[in-house]
Amino acid sequence: GIAITLDFSSVSDTTDSGKKIVKAGTPIGASGVADNTATVVGILLHDVVEDRPQGTVLKKAYINTAVAEQHAGITYDDAVKTALPMVVFE
Repeated sequence: GIAITLDFSSVSDTTDSGKKIVKAGTPIGASGVADNTATVVGILLHDVVEDRPQGTVLKKAYINTAVAEQHAGITYDDAVKTALPMVVFE
């Protein structure tokens, strides 16, 4: 995994306490925003909230696709899977 600081300017999901959140399993681009395209750099390892925007993205991993997509509320684009050849989507 690699460390990354997330950009919350376009995030709309919030926790019960009202803080913005980016959920684990979200594909993240180099600029620190959710990126479900071929320019993705990794998959977010843990939920990250706006008051502590540092996260870890996985570039090499085994991902339970169904669980990750459900938790993140997304469906991985085929371009994401192609852009991350060292990530196994099961």
